[in-house]
Amino acid sequence: MSTWADVPAADDVPGYRVFVGELEKPSLDIRQYRLVELHNGLRAVLVQDAGTDKAAACLALTTGHMLDPEDAPGLAHFCEHMISKGSEPYPAENDFLSFINANGGSRNASTGPASTEYWFSIRSAELGAGLPRLAAFFHAPLFTESLTAREINAVDAEFKKNLQNDARRILQVTKHLSIPGHPWAKFGTGNYASLSAVGRSGEEAPSEEAVLKETRRRLVDWWRQEYCASRMMLAVIGRESVDELASLVVPHFSRIPNRGLDPRPAFKTDAWGPEHTGTLTFVQTVKDYYAFDVSFQLPDMRTHYQSKPGSFLSHLLGHEGPGSVCTYLKKKGWLLSLSAGSWGSSRGAQFFKVHGRLTVEGYAHYRDVVETVFDYLALLRDSPLPAYHYDEVRTMAATNFHFKEKSHPHSYASTLAIALAEPYPPEWLLSGAHLYREWDEATVRQLLDGFVPARARITLEAKNHLEQVVGPDVRWETEKWYGTQYTVRRMDDAFLHQINGGHVNEELHLPAPNPFIPQNLSVDRVDVPEPKKYPLLVKRTELSQLWHKKDDQFWVPKALIFIDIKSPLAYTTPRHAVLTRIFVDLVEDALAELTYDAGLAGVSYSVMNQIEGLSVFVGGYNDKLPVLLRIVLEKIRDLRVQPDRMQVLKEKIQRECENFYMRQPSQLSEQFAIWLLMPTVWTPAEKLSELTSITESEIERHRDALLSKTFIEALVNGTMSQERSLDIMTLVEECLAPRPLLPKEIPRQRSLVLPPGSDVVFKKRHSNPEEVNSSLSYYLQFGDISDTRLCCTLALIADMLREPCYSILRTEEQLGYVVACSQWSINGINGLGIRIQSARAPSFLESRVDAFLETLGAGIASLPLDEFATYKEGLIVKKLERVKNLREETARFWSHIESGYYDFIRHETDASVIRELTRDEVVRTYDALVRPSSGAQTRKKLSVHLLSQQLDEHPLATSAVSDANPAATDATTTATPTDSGAVRPRLAIVLNVDDNIRGEGESVFKAGLACGPAATPVFAPAFGEYGHALARSSGACTRAIGSAPLQTGCAASTASRL
Repeated sequence: MSTWADVPAADDVPGYRVFVGELEKPSLDIRQYRLVELHNGLRAVLVQDAGTDKAAACLALTTGHMLDPEDAPGLAHFCEHMISKGSEPYPAENDFLSFINANGGSRNASTGPASTEYWFSIRSAELGAGLPRLAAFFHAPLFTESLTAREINAVDAEFKKNLQNDARRILQVTKHLSIPGHPWAKFGTGNYASLSAVGRSGEEAPSEEAVLKETRRRLVDWWRQEYCASRMMLAVIGRESVDELASLVVPHFSRIPNRGLDPRPAFKTDAWGPEHTGTLTFVQTVKDYYAFDVSFQLPDMRTHYQSKPGSFLSHLLGHEGPGSVCTYLKKKGWLLSLSAGSWGSSRGAQFFKVHGRLTVEGYAHYRDVVETVFDYLALLRDSPLPAYHYDEVRTMAATNFHFKEKSHPHSYASTLAIALAEPYPPEWLLSGAHLYREWDEATVRQLLDGFVPARARITLEAKNHLEQVVGPDVRWETEKWYGTQYTVRRMDDAFLHQINGGHVNEELHLPAPNPFIPQNLSVDRVDVPEPKKYPLLVKRTELSQLWHKKDDQFWVPKALIFIDIKSPLAYTTPRHAVLTRIFVDLVEDALAELTYDAGLAGVSYSVMNQIEGLSVFVGGYNDKLPVLLRIVLEKIRDLRVQPDRMQVLKEKIQRECENFYMRQPSQLSEQFAIWLLMPTVWTPAEKLSELTSITESEIERHRDALLSKTFIEALVNGTMSQERSLDIMTLVEECLAPRPLLPKEIPRQRSLVLPPGSDVVFKKRHSNPEEVNSSLSYYLQFGDISDTRLCCTLALIADMLREPCYSILRTEEQLGYVVACSQWSINGINGLGIRIQSARAPSFLESRVDAFLETLGAGIASLPLDEFATYKEGLIVKKLERVKNLREETARFWSHIESGYYDFIRHETDASVIRELTRDEVVRTYDALVRPSSGAQTRKKLSVHLLSQQLDEHPLATSAVSDANPAATDATTTATPTDSGAVRPRLAIVLNVDDNIRGEGESVFKAGLACGPAATPVFAPAFGEYGHALARSSGACTRAIGSAPLQTGCAASTASRL
């Protein structure tokens, strides 16, 4: 029985209750926990992590958009936007964001159907200043009128950002097709129209000022009605003892009023009535794909957390091994992917859904596809369920919990805060969501009895529904908020008869026992004074290079293995790129059925194509890792192309290439900017032209050529000895048996370098005529990554601009929902990037960015030195943040290996350099490389304007297009004298592209740019016995920091993976 004890008030700390039982923890978790309940009903978990370099807090509450007023959809979301921008103790709108950013932290918030959460992370020393700011959101928010008038536009911009998002559109159709008035049916995001409607309800047309004033009044009233301390759950993680954390939390969060509301409001009445089930809904999508859903409404599942019947059924229905729905439908050529599981809120509407992506043939046979799902459900109802099925799920859940590693503090704080709202006993706060404690066959059978056609809702998604599928003379309806076209009909008798036929498909059967369940989970733990900072190069030949580190800090029985198989044939032409992609997809497709069990047992793999060749990963519990790696390598070596599967995958790739240009404008403009600075890149449109003519025999020939001559580089990190890692490399070499590449043949990544004074603008229309947003990606190139001091100055400038960029361009000027400033790195060349997605024209956005950068230059020059020091310390905290788990450590090592620099302690070098930076030095760099006025002759700027087709501005409108080269552009060159008297040209170019196939203008532009150097290793103790030999062989190629020469022409043309 759970036991609580009272803690009396002392000094300025009010009294509270504390849980005195023991929390069930993972075996590796040495953190200290305290669970407390304040007098106002707020529950909190306080976590002492003595070794953390970041502190974090998350406040979650059981109020979400299902509690929106009927006449103000989106009000909960609007409240989430407003509440963190100014409170009585901290009235400045940007106080919280500025404080968090200056101290090396991050923050965010989100609104769901039945919950809302607010979190932040920060350097550990500042937790005590962050918590009162968080608490003030909830006991003394300002909700100012001026902010209301602006932030309602931010909510509207967020809505417009998602207008063309198929997932959002289909979700809202699903909600709309529910019982009228049910909270689940509400429009949770909100927009300007829905939020301001409450101010327009009278007969007379009020002024916009009056409308917004009424909107604010309703917001404040709603906050008072629905935000209540007893609905709140808090998680705090810091270095301080749990007693000290309590003294930080209790005084501030006890000030939040308890309004006597239901602490855990639930909405468990059915969202669907009989008229909403037994139906077939056809939905038109924005992107070109085919998909189906079979969905069922679930009863209240909150009390079943010990047995988790929904998760157990998802294990069986979503299985991809022999006898599964997935395998059968793939063999028929109808399916690309399948998933199954519960979704929704535990206190709100919950559903069980089987979802699949289909081929066009699968779409045409959708009735047979759905029949297969119901056939498998009949199989489950009719079959005994042997104990090993649940035992395997329970065993792996227990194993994963036992060896659960740390995650980022803000992520863990969010997980804990949300868990406090679940009905777990206090002692199971950490384990309740993870462990399967008892087999409850009765509930599983009860759910299966409800998974029948009469209670199902089937949805079919396609951009263009075929008449042979949807029928003639369809009456399409339009969903109110997103404008999605859909039609609903009852399932006809023939279809119902077909899918009610019981289990008749002999190819469907339950999974066999899983052979990959790990047996040896031992860990050879040897405590060390300090973990090693880098892997060691333990083997180097002309064919391969192997890095290894044995785990010395995380103590999990796992290993992660990354292998790059480099070949210049992977990306030589668009055809080579497509051949490599199809080959990789065929390998993964051929392995899916065989290796699915491995994934369930905590051992995963991937094979990916990249510009430099192939990348293979295997990782997880190391007991069965070599077995899985051999299976993967042999399939790569021996793949025999099946023509039917190749056609399926070619169709998939074709749709991916076509849908690429339908992405969010801000994503596309950033990708286009990156491509412009890469010597060679093959776009999806260019690959499409090669796709249809590729044959299966050509794939096999390409595979043989690709693997005939390679350079292999690998990293083994985890509970695996050096000897075993060498065995792994031997296995790779023996399986693939390639010849070594010559050093000059090994692909190396490069970047194009803009000349000083560059002002390049790339203009293009978005492919989707319904996309209302345009975007600007504004990039300022700094220099080579090997120039440590310049890179550190860039990092500090980016950190200093991040908050004002958001606060000024987004919150004050309301340019759009997506506004971000960050450091960019393109193949070894660093720079500063600003990205904006907006309904405004990109040319206007660029003018506002120029004005912002001009203004901020003066602000940095006058920044008080103590504030400058705070920014430096915050950045140093980010640089020195320790890795939290084995996967994070391995990813850090691998990124340094793949970069070609092997600078494993670069973060420490950067921290030392940042400590030395002066304000004057930063100002000089800013004036030369960022500020438009002072840097007119020295900045290197490239911007991409991606225009909505709904904008009046045309990409060609500002360009005088050359008659001789209409694809090129308006190029202006002005000469300016340098300090030495020489003349330096200033280059202003506008590139216009009207379609997705790049023209001569872009090629001419790129051909005129210099090419940055390829990466050269930073030799360090990590190279071990090979360091001196490698340094000697590098000879003249080794360059001093900051002195890398530029080369015109790029022999090694590479790019990031598309």
